[in-house]
Amino acid sequence: MDGALVLAGGSSSRMGTDKAWLELDGRPLLEHVVSVLAGCCGVIVIAARPGQQLPPLAGHPVERVDDPVPDGGPLVGVVAGLERLAAHGVARAYLGSCDAAAVSARHVEFMLAQLRAAQQLDPGVCAVVPREPDGRVHPLAAAVAVDAMHAHAQTELARGQLRLQRVFGAAQLQVIEVAALPDPDALLPCNTPAQWRALARTISSR
Repeated sequence: MDGALVLAGGSSSRMGTDKAWLELDGRPLLEHVVSVLAGCCGVIVIAARPGQQLPPLAGHPVERVDDPVPDGGPLVGVVAGLERLAAHGVARAYLGSCDAAAVSARHVEFMLAQLRAAQQLDPGVCAVVPREPDGRVHPLAAAVAVDAMHAHAQTELARGQLRLQRVFGAAQLQVIEVAALPDPDALLPCNTPAQWRALARTISSR
């Protein structure tokens, strides 16, 4: 069974408001993201800050985990979320974020299929991740092997490493060049009000 982990506990400092509650087509952004993921993932875990109020998500296969270390960074949420997915027997998961407004089922299914294919050739592969021409990878648009990435992330966290880019850089990966993605728009950023307005226009025009 495939699952998904959505990170929602970021500070949203550049946006100035909790991005989970941004409105897209009349509903909160987190609900939009979850509804896309629910079409292709059997279990969805949302990693949030302790005490963070999230939009209601009734009718979706969603569980919440709170970051065990408040303001500990995204890796803390990744470790907690993957642990919960592993408890459900989920072998592979899409790793995303609550502000991924342009995420599509096409992108999620493609990434999970690429991970399955990569593991058939090399069972040690723990993630398939998009890569930009300049070498930057997109951890929050990747497919991960739940047990392997959980173990790797735990090890890196114990070493004091908090940056997802570096954690993924030290993992056994298969990269997919952004140009080869079926839906590159799934990677569009949503960190500032200007980016959000542009992204909302792009999505509404689809």
